[in-house]
Amino acid sequence: MKNILKIIASDVERLSKNVVAYVVIIGLTVIPCLYAWFNILSNWDPYGPDATSNLQVAVASSDKGILIGNYELNVGDIIIDNLKGNNTIGWVFVDTAEEAVNGVHSGDYYAALVIDEAFSADMISFLGGQIENPQITYYENDKKNAIAPKITGKVKTAIQNEVNKAFISTVTETILSTSENFVSLDEQGNLGGKAVEKLETLDNDISAVVLILDSYIALMDSTENLMTAGEAVSDSVDSLMASAETMTEATESTVSAGKATVNAAESLTNTSLDMMDKSLDNLSKQVITVAGYIGKANGKLGATAQTMSKGCEGLKKVWAIDKEMNDYANSSNQEVVTAAANIDAAYDAITADLASLEKKSNETDADVKAITDRLSANIVSVQNNINTLRAEYNNSIKPQMSNTFSAVDTSINEVKKILNYNTSSIDLVSKSLNSYPDMMSQSRESLIKSRDEALDMQSKLEQLIADMKGLGKNEQYQRFIELLKNDPNYLADFISSPVKVEETYVYPVENNGSMTAPFYIVLSIWVGSLIMSTILKTEIKDKSLTENASTLECFFGRFFVTYLIGQIQTIITVLGALFFVQIQCKHPLMLILACSWTSFVYALLLYSFTYSFGNVGEALAVVLMVIQVAGAGGTFPIEVLPKAFQVLYKFMPFNYSMNAVRECIGGLYKANYWMYLGILTIFAVIGVLIGVFLYEPCKILNEQIEKSKEKSGILI
Repeated sequence: MKNILKIIASDVERLSKNVVAYVVIIGLTVIPCLYAWFNILSNWDPYGPDATSNLQVAVASSDKGILIGNYELNVGDIIIDNLKGNNTIGWVFVDTAEEAVNGVHSGDYYAALVIDEAFSADMISFLGGQIENPQITYYENDKKNAIAPKITGKVKTAIQNEVNKAFISTVTETILSTSENFVSLDEQGNLGGKAVEKLETLDNDISAVVLILDSYIALMDSTENLMTAGEAVSDSVDSLMASAETMTEATESTVSAGKATVNAAESLTNTSLDMMDKSLDNLSKQVITVAGYIGKANGKLGATAQTMSKGCEGLKKVWAIDKEMNDYANSSNQEVVTAAANIDAAYDAITADLASLEKKSNETDADVKAITDRLSANIVSVQNNINTLRAEYNNSIKPQMSNTFSAVDTSINEVKKILNYNTSSIDLVSKSLNSYPDMMSQSRESLIKSRDEALDMQSKLEQLIADMKGLGKNEQYQRFIELLKNDPNYLADFISSPVKVEETYVYPVENNGSMTAPFYIVLSIWVGSLIMSTILKTEIKDKSLTENASTLECFFGRFFVTYLIGQIQTIITVLGALFFVQIQCKHPLMLILACSWTSFVYALLLYSFTYSFGNVGEALAVVLMVIQVAGAGGTFPIEVLPKAFQVLYKFMPFNYSMNAVRECIGGLYKANYWMYLGILTIFAVIGVLIGVFLYEPCKILNEQIEKSKEKSGILI
């Protein structure tokens, strides 16, 4: 200990007599604190409105708007108006999208927001059933600054949230303001009033639709049967047409033959009637001859009567043939029928009278006279009736038959025309009938599907009506209704932003400068220790001081000056941070203690590097500083850094120094503060071990390095 104090006293005496030493010491104590203060101030509040409002972001709206009824909506203009009242960013409102984009490329703006021309139309596209997301294009210049894009990048999210909130709020307010049908109760206390009434009307309409669809489905079923019957009818019609053609041809032949028959019958009838008329004249003469035999015993009476009977039988046969051919009995002419009947009766009477004449031996002259008179009368009657038949036949029957055949002939011609026309028509109808079943089947399936959908809709509608009627009795609903009636704007705000986040900060820190203070204070302490390790000599030149001193005594004896200057650096840095920069600190004294202990550990560690390794130790101190600045979690969370830094993090003294300072600034948690300081002590022990036990082994190497530096003529 005596040797340690001796070395310290010698160092202090030499420094106090050297003006240059004073200047160097002042520089060593001030430079590190300036480094900490300026960095803390520069990071004081970079994300606050006062700072971010200086970042220029261009905004341009190409929105053409949309007309909804009589209301013109332009969401782009609404966004522009809202942004004009927002001071978080330095908004620059330009006229065109091209101007905004060009400004980002040139570096005039950090970013640009361009609202799409169909923004308003897309915003309400859900009303048409085809949803299109409205677009805001964000342009960003990453080249201009590393941090600025991260700040401006939050703008697009903020704007998106504001637009969504404004849209939901506007739509909700509009709906609630016009929801009078839903906030009124009917006389029975059911929800909706007019709304329920309209829904019930809709339910009745759907029922009518279902009935109509059922009727159409039944009609389709009947139509299927009709199609089947139509196919049979088509086949029957085809057969009928063929039969009709055959019949027409046969009828035409029959009519031609009938005409010939009528002409032949006319000739034959006239011939027969003429022959009968002449025969009757002969018979009449013979009757007169028979009458001359009366009163005379003339044997010729019987023979004459017998001859007359044979002649009469011949006439009857001729009459029978003529009657059958002309079918007088079935004639529609009553005079013809009567004349034919009279002729039949007269022939029978003549036959009977002639038979009586053949038996003259049994008859008196008076009887014969009576018979002959009757014969004459009957013959005259037959002749008169024959003349009647001839006249009626020529004047009535023959023209009628001619007209009939002419009518039939005309009808046949018409039928032939009809047959010729309808053959192609029936083919067309047949083809149409064949195509109907498929069409009807498809139509029937569509109708059934529509009917089922209508029934499903009706079921859901009835459930909705029931729910609406029952909801009116709910206490919570009554409160909801009162809210709608009193303040729809308040409810719209609630729906647009239903969740309110209650912010509770654990160990709150006032500003970003105070948050970064642990890193920059600890870094400035390391920088101060690093500067001292390069400027202050570790080797003791005065051999009288080291003759009886051990390596440990020499190590700590020369370390005192380094420690003292390091503590002055730390005190200035911490007091300036507290009172000049005015960082937040809940435990100032513990902050001073933590920084003082950190300064001691860092100064001892870096001093040991230089004491044992010389210039190599100085380089090692620089390397350790670079690694810790990059990977000690001072600026970014250690979890987001590469895996290698996450592994080294646990072995870096920065880690424990910064955590101890954070405990002082934000608040203490259990014994973490003392734990961090305890872990720092391990690094101090490592420094002592390096300085004491590695000094002698590395001494020869350090001497060789020093000689090489001197030979260079350039290196110190």
